[in-house]
Formats: sequence, C-alpha cells, structure tokens
Amino acid sequence: MLLINRFIGLIEDHAESLSLKWVEEVRSNSLTSGYAKFSKKELHDIVFDRFRKLGDWVAKQQNIDREIARNFKEIGVLRAQAGIKSSEMVYALILERDMLVQYIKDQGIVTEGIDLNRVIQFGEQLNFFYDKAIYFALVGYEQVICSPKAAGEENEFEKTVEGFKRWLIRE
Repeated sequence: MLLINRFIGLIEDHAESLSLKWVEEVRSNSLTSGYAKFSKKELHDIVFDRFRKLGDWVAKQQNIDREIARNFKEIGVLRAQAGIKSSEMVYALILERDMLVQYIKDQGIVTEGIDLNRVIQFGEQLNFFYDKAIYFALVGYEQVICSPKAAGEENEFEKTVEGFKRWLIRE
C-alpha cells in the first residue's frame, strides 16, 4: 500500500507538469477537438485540482463517493453547456486516466514483481475512480441535453446515487 501512496504522491506533486501535458494532448487530439475552444489556462484549471487531490478521490473514504458524483455531474453539465460532445468529454477523461498510469510506469520505480502488482492495484483504483467520474459526467451531460430544467433534478441525482450505492462503495 505504501507504494500506491507513493504513486499518488508523485501525481499530486507533479500536478502542474501533468496538467500541462494533458492540456497539450487534449488540444492536439482530433478526438477531443471541441476542447480547443477553451484557453490553455481554462483547460489547465479543469484538471489541475483533480490531480492535486487524487489521493482524496481514489481513497476509500466515507462520503467521498457522493462528492465525486456531484463534482463530475457538474462537469457534465458544464461540458454540455459549452457545446462539447459527450464522446469528447469521455475521451478527455480516458486520456487523463491513461496519462496518469503511463506516468507512473515511466518513473522507473517499479523494480520487482511485487511492485508490478502494486501498479496493477493502482491501475484498478484509477479505473474505478474514472468509471464513476465518466458515468456521473454523463448523468450531468444528459441532464442538460435530454431534459433541461427538469423538475426534481436533485431528487433524480440522489436516486441515481442510491441506485448505484453497491457500485459506488467498494470494499
């Protein structure tokens, strides 16, 4: 577990350079061309805070899942309002996740078989986090695209969170 904490620490400590790398990737990738309408600073701000608090996001803490759900639902709303395609939003999150996994692999700190097992565990934690992020970003996106100003949005959100409680809370 200490190695996983080290991976998280590396990402949090290098959030600035990782954010800049993600900005360049998102701006240059044809599958996320809608993000070109954002300034580099706006894009940087989109991802920087997430990298800085990655440990909080992927940790198994009480009530953090509701915060993740609410945060990414809002991201989905904002992307829909900005005219970003849902496929571009999802792919930008996938790029983000893949970039983090590759960054850890590139650091050269995996030297033994047990370390490789920790990388796999870390990848699983990131996948679980980003699966939730993508799902709730799409929930927020659909809220704008499919039913703008729907009555009872908060009740629908709570119903969705409760419905996925077994999936959200992982032992």
